[in-house]
Amino acid sequence: MIKEKVKIIVPNSLAEVTLGQYQNYLKSVEKLNPEKDAKLMNKKLIEHFCGIEEKMVDKVAYKDVIKVVNVISGAFEKDYELVQLFKLLDVQMGFIPKLDDMSLGEYVDVENFLGDWQNMHKAMAVLYRPVNFRKKERYTIADYSPSDEISHLMKEMPLNVVMGCMVFFYRLGMELSQCLTFLSFEKQKNDLERQMIKKKFK
Repeated sequence: MIKEKVKIIVPNSLAEVTLGQYQNYLKSVEKLNPEKDAKLMNKKLIEHFCGIEEKMVDKVAYKDVIKVVNVISGAFEKDYELVQLFKLLDVQMGFIPKLDDMSLGEYVDVENFLGDWQNMHKAMAVLYRPVNFRKKERYTIADYSPSDEISHLMKEMPLNVVMGCMVFFYRLGMELSQCLTFLSFEKQKNDLERQMIKKKFK
């Protein structure tokens, strides 16, 4: 009996994977146990990231499955930086040039959606918008206008762009946290010094 050959195109980086693919993968394994269901999770990983049907994954040699999983897992271990400009369906998209200029509506939507992978496309639709003017490194983007259609299109954006954005906000949060911790320490130190002075002159 001749075994059927299965051709798999394996993504070497997250630039070759879409946000939508990753969202579908996460949804398919959300109820699985990483330890007990490891093989099934690997099957789902190949199904969604390589774009083949689940029944076809069963025909892939086990040694090849391990190789594919290692390649995809390795892509997640890379360091990803913020991508300010990228092409989405031939449209150049740009990250908000100045976060300080975000409107209240933009801020609220980002805060609501950024921590939820199933709504990540909505957060990305706030943070990345079509570039309407560019001169060298400077650019402006379209005004924010919430739309289910536009948000849905963001599912086609490369996953590396999303990861770079997540890392950026994580680092930004850490910096703000350290800054607030320092300010809190300085306040405590100043309060203590004032108390010492009061005691000294009593």
